[in-house]
Amino acid sequence: MAEKARTFSKGEFIGGVVAALAVGFFVGSMFMELRLGALPVAPAGGQAAVQAEGPAGDGHNHAEELARIGELEIALAGKPGDQAAWIELGNLYFDTHQARKSITSYEKAIALGPVSADVWTDLGIMHREAGEPKLAVETFDAALKLDPTHQNALYNRGVVLLHDLRDRAAGIEAWERLLKVNPQARNPEGRSMQGIVDDLKKS
Repeated sequence: MAEKARTFSKGEFIGGVVAALAVGFFVGSMFMELRLGALPVAPAGGQAAVQAEGPAGDGHNHAEELARIGELEIALAGKPGDQAAWIELGNLYFDTHQARKSITSYEKAIALGPVSADVWTDLGIMHREAGEPKLAVETFDAALKLDPTHQNALYNRGVVLLHDLRDRAAGIEAWERLLKVNPQARNPEGRSMQGIVDDLKKS
């Protein structure tokens, strides 16, 4: 069984390498953006006990992000109405695969008022990582209501439908919608999404 790797987004098109499908390719992100410095990491409370490799065991040193998480948790304890801080905290938990804490942070941000399609998409990715594919699809749909051309939401919606929910027809439809927005879309290995969709239809 192929394992799903990190999927993350921040207003760009992203989705980690997830699963080797029957057609023999890995579904991954189209346009990878590495969040450096000011972005995502792991939880606070006892962060010092977390080793430099990071709670996700991804081989990266997350010291700066862990420190930032601690700062945000302290700040939010005194100012829980700071929507931007909740989103940043959600992003930090996102980057170290702290899915449940990321979901909670994004939901707190959403409760405070409207958020962008990017935030909804990141929340959907975290629902997938938390083993909640149906909620992931519903959340991507919420992103697409705000922005029907949101490429990351369309891409990741197809990933979840194809790989997690085994709904080939719906997954293909999501990627065909993506191709209408961006006919040149490619996966991480550089293969065109059009070619992937064509192979899925043949198999």
